[in-house]
Order: sequence, then structure tokens, then C-alpha cells
Amino acid sequence: MSDKDTSKENSDDEEDWMSYANAGFGSTDYSLWDDSGEESKIVDEPDWDNENLQLDTGEEEIPAAPRPAGLKHLVRIGTCDHCLGRVGGKKRFGQSALESGIEIRNTVIETDSTMAKAREAEPLCPFCENLFEEAPLLAELIKEAVGERECFRLQLGARIPKDQTEAEDHLRKRFGAGGSAPLKSSLVEEVARQLNDIEFGVKLVIDKPEILALIDVLTLTVELDIRSHYVYGRYRKLERGIPQTKWPCRACKGRGCVKCDQTGLQYLSSVQGLIGDPLLEIFGSKEHAFHGMGREDIDVRCLGRGRPFVIEMKKPIKRDVDCDMIMQTINEAASGKLEVSSMRPSNRSEVVRVKDTPAEKSYTIQYKIEAITQAELDVLTQVMEVPKNNQDRNRRRKDHHRGKKRKNEEEKVEIDFSQLKKAELVALCEEKGIAKSGTKDVLIERLSNFKEETLPLPDPDYVMEIMEKLQGCTLAQRTPERVAHRRADKIRRRKVIETSEPHIKVGEDGILVGKFNLRCESGTYVKETVHGDGGRTQPSIASLIKAKCTVEWLDVADIHAD
Repeated sequence: MSDKDTSKENSDDEEDWMSYANAGFGSTDYSLWDDSGEESKIVDEPDWDNENLQLDTGEEEIPAAPRPAGLKHLVRIGTCDHCLGRVGGKKRFGQSALESGIEIRNTVIETDSTMAKAREAEPLCPFCENLFEEAPLLAELIKEAVGERECFRLQLGARIPKDQTEAEDHLRKRFGAGGSAPLKSSLVEEVARQLNDIEFGVKLVIDKPEILALIDVLTLTVELDIRSHYVYGRYRKLERGIPQTKWPCRACKGRGCVKCDQTGLQYLSSVQGLIGDPLLEIFGSKEHAFHGMGREDIDVRCLGRGRPFVIEMKKPIKRDVDCDMIMQTINEAASGKLEVSSMRPSNRSEVVRVKDTPAEKSYTIQYKIEAITQAELDVLTQVMEVPKNNQDRNRRRKDHHRGKKRKNEEEKVEIDFSQLKKAELVALCEEKGIAKSGTKDVLIERLSNFKEETLPLPDPDYVMEIMEKLQGCTLAQRTPERVAHRRADKIRRRKVIETSEPHIKVGEDGILVGKFNLRCESGTYVKETVHGDGGRTQPSIASLIKAKCTVEWLDVADIHAD
């Protein structure tokens, strides 16, 4: 065999081996890279959260007013003429929303006659739910509710359900023109226009009204918020025993009982009642409130020019009342117990001014002077305790309402010495510094006849000097016991600005009686300035003259409020 034939045979064998050796590698349809190829062919899914995509409704293609397509859509969905003019953005100066809406509707119908019956197809306006059609009815309801009440300033308001407001707000911002008026203010404006058309005769305002008419669109009713009427003046209280405000009965708390003869009052007369009760019929009110520039005690008269006050007449029917007639009516009804003057119409702002003004006041006070023991004087001049917290304030208030007496008011219990043992009698004698020898009967006689030694009475000239030198003095006054149940327990600093006309006389029983005028800062406890209140006011007339001072009467001479 030749070499040529041998090489040919070898090549055939080689091809035959290759056909079997690479079977499935070179001829199969499977590829190792098929998976990666499929990934490259995946199509991205649409992002349904993207708001910019067009929805099936085509709503995103509708432009907002005042573009023609936007106005056409407003007509198509059944918008009423009022809302069409309100949100359409075509309203001109001096043109009403209704006139503008009619003009827009006619323009749309001219371009597309099929829109002529759009309102019939959608009878309920999507913006206002046909509330504007009820504006004439609401105006009549307001006029009927006000009735015969005198009113010179009326404000309108509306109460619209939250879901309706939110739905209207969404539609108006989506389809309405920018800056379109909201539903509430537009409805109030339309009702106001209707009121002017029926010649209501009341000025419509947006602040400080005398009556607020609140419209409830859900029930189509009107609720009136009638503001109070205020009258300023000054009163002079000419009799003692009259409180400033009505004082509920302590027994029944104002409900009415046998003790108060079913009146519910501790005292039948009060400054508030003497002034306010005659005005109830004049103003047509059922209730009144009293606001005074401070207050005087029930046993104190108020003289001079009088104390400034504001009387508040709640929910009045009449407002335009002659103040001179008011003063005459009050003074005649008071029968000399009280006089009012300088009355004029006022307002709520003056109530704040009257109550918050720290006016200086002048007083005239008279007191009697009696001898005092050294122990009692030590109490008046003792170092004033720093008030603790007010934890006991509620307890003091309860004790006051229950009629419990304070320590310094408790009556001295007379001791029956015959019931004591001799050892106890001896201890009492030692305590009082008297002889402790003798029988039991002798000790009883000594104790019965014992009188504690008192300090000598001060010289009248010295008392006069003390009253004069009190001028310019700054007092440290801890809350008096008589008002501790309703006032914070603290020390107040008050200045005596001026004293004048000091006077001393001897009474019929030989007791010295002092009298003088003083002008003090607002909030000064004048009675305590004289008697000392057990050392809670320092200095005091009693502690300076070393005598017991008992206030006989006190008058407010003037209130320097101007």
C-alpha cells in the first residue's frame, strides 16, 4: 500500500471519529447562554402608580378653566350658573357670579349645542349641591329669626359638613380657575346680596357684630348668636349692708330654701341687682352681669364720684336706649340706697380696662382705741411668717362654708373654776402671776377677780402724729384671715400715698375715737392697716400706738380712675 492511500484512510477515520466525538456539541439546539438571552428580551411592566399616565376616563386631558375645554367640561358635569361664574374665571369687575355663569353657559352652548341640556342630565351641581338655589330662602329665614330685635351690625356665617367642603375643594382646584372663591364665603356673599335685595335694613359686617347669624346648610336652619350690650357708669352706694354682686345663699348654694325664703340669695339687695334688674325690662334681656373696678366690703359705703362699672345685658332685644332715662329709672328704683351717674354705651374692651385698671383709692375710716395687754401687743409686732404653699386653701374654704370660726374669732370659753381641782387652780395662779397659797375657795375668788394688766392708753397728740406719719409708709400685708378662704396666702406690699384730716375725740363712754383720711394704692386692705389683723399687717396704727383699734366704719371717699 502506498503512502498516499494510507493518508487518505487516516483522514476518513479521523472524520468518522469527529462525527461521533462532538455529537450534541456542534449540532444540538441547546445553548449555555440561552438564559442570559431571555433576560435581554424581558419587556418592562407599566408603572401604574405614575399619575402622569393617561387614564381610561381621559380626565387628565381636560384642562382647567378658564380654557374653553375646561369651561365646556364644567357645563357637561352639571355645574350650576352660580358655581360656573364662581370657578369659571371669567367674572368681570362689578359682575355677579350668577351673571358670569349665565354668560359662560351661553358661550359654551353656542360652540356646542349638545351642552344645552347638560344641566337637565345632571340636575345636582357637583360643587354646591344646589345650595345657591336656597339663598333666597336662607335670607328670609335670617330676617325672620332676627325679627324685632334691634340690630345695627349683623355678621353672617355658615356651617358646612367637612366632607362636602373637602369634595368641593378638590373639584375647584382640579377644574376651576386659579384663585376661585371657596364655597362657604361665596354662599355667605350670595345670602348677603339676597338680604340687601329684600331691604333688610341692617349693616352687614365681618367683625364686631351685634348678632351673628349662623347658617346650617345641612338642615337649612339659622342659629343666632346674640352678643351682649354694655353700659358704662359710676355708682355711689349710700347704705351699708349691701354686697356688690348677688350673693348666693350659703345653705342652698342659690337653689332656694326655707332659710332664704326660696330666693336663693343671702342678701336680697345688691349693687348688681339694684342696677341690672330695672334694665331687664328696658332692654328685653333675661340676664345681666356686673363688672366693677374693684369692690368694697358689704359694710362699706362708696361715696365721692362713685365706683366705675360696666353692666352687661345678655341677649337684648333693644339696644338704642336713652342713658338719661336709664339713670333716672335706676335711681328711682333704688330708693336712696344707690345712685348711678355718667352712664353711656360701652363695649367688651372697656370691661377689660375697668377690671384691670389699678386705680388709687381714698378712704375715710373711724376707729375706737382701747387698752391692750403686752401679750396682745407682742402678737401685733411679732415677726411675720413667710406664707407656706396653698395646700390648706381648700380646707380653709370648706371651713368657711361650714361656718367654722377661725382661731382668732373663737369665743373665749368661760372657765368654771369650781369644777377644777386645787392643783389645776394653783397652776392657773402661777400662769397669771398671782398668789397661789390658800384654800380652794380663796384661789377661786382670786382667779375670778383677776384682770390682766394692760398698757396705758396713748396720748391723743401721739395718735394724731402717728396718723400723719403713716403717709408714705409701705405696708407688708399678708392675706387677711377674713378672705383667706378665697385669696392666695401671700405677702403684698402696698403704699400709703397720703393721709389727711386726722381727728381724735372722746366718746360718751370715755373711749378715744380716731378718724382720718388716707389715699392708698389699689389692693390695700384698709381695715387691717388700722387694727393690724393679728400681726398680718405691719406696721399698723394699733402696733404703732400700742393700743387695740377696732374699726367702727369705713367709707370709700373716691376712686381715682381718670
